[in-house]
Amino acid sequence: MPSSPIRKLAPLANEAKRAGVKVYHLNIGQPDLPAPQKGLDALKSIDRKTLEYSPSEGFIGLREKLVGYYAKFGIKDIAPENIIVTAGGSEAILLTFLACMNPGDEMIMVEPGYANYISFAVTAGIVVRTVTSYIEDGFKLPPMEAFEDVITPKTRAILLCNPGNPTGAVYSPEDLQKIKELVIKHDLYLISDEVYREFVYTEEPYVSVMSLGIPDNAILIDSVSKRYSECGIRIGMIVTHNRLVYDTIMKYCQARLSPPLLGQIVAEASIEGTEVFLLNTGHQLSSP
Repeated sequence: MPSSPIRKLAPLANEAKRAGVKVYHLNIGQPDLPAPQKGLDALKSIDRKTLEYSPSEGFIGLREKLVGYYAKFGIKDIAPENIIVTAGGSEAILLTFLACMNPGDEMIMVEPGYANYISFAVTAGIVVRTVTSYIEDGFKLPPMEAFEDVITPKTRAILLCNPGNPTGAVYSPEDLQKIKELVIKHDLYLISDEVYREFVYTEEPYVSVMSLGIPDNAILIDSVSKRYSECGIRIGMIVTHNRLVYDTIMKYCQARLSPPLLGQIVAEASIEGTEVFLLNTGHQLSSP
């Protein structure tokens, strides 16, 4: 299991600060904007007598609000029964890997990429193959030939991050169509981490994999951590139309019992009526 190349910098930074050095933290995506007031108010006004287990798939109220949220981004035909609430985007990624691949299977990801993808893959026993994107062309999606070169009989999935972490790249609709055709050709899962959809600063429009018309192949990874500055409540989501994938992930969810109760309360309160907050963080909705 590799150490996190991001987290292992923290003690070095702390040591430098103790020595009087000014440190600019670029290692951890720690939000410095306040969370939505609605979410903070919901946390402060909790009047439950018992902090009980929630359903393993998450509260229905939260999943219903997420349906409306996704519709604003052109992600249609989603029902609460397509959404599983997880303990952050990290658990969403890990459970998806465990459900879709067996130890020894291979997955392709684009680099530069989020370092912890590798840690989750190691946990699940997955072999990671990489294709490289380059700063010279804005970290656009590599050509399909690059993907073809690393596909083997053991390849089961392609993992994208769109908008990209750490590159900030937004994949074009044309390139996503090409990756769709590749996924259909080789019968692969297309796993897309789209937690940064509100942080689009380019002319390229954001398009979700859930809008590509491959319901049995597409799996969406999501989280409220960055869009609402709520990393600490640990609420993520998996969205899929594939019932076998859904049911398999649910077995893991039942084994870990439930996602965070308090986090779900805060997340649900944060979804509606916070459009101005989102716009102030770089969000681009056509109609707030």
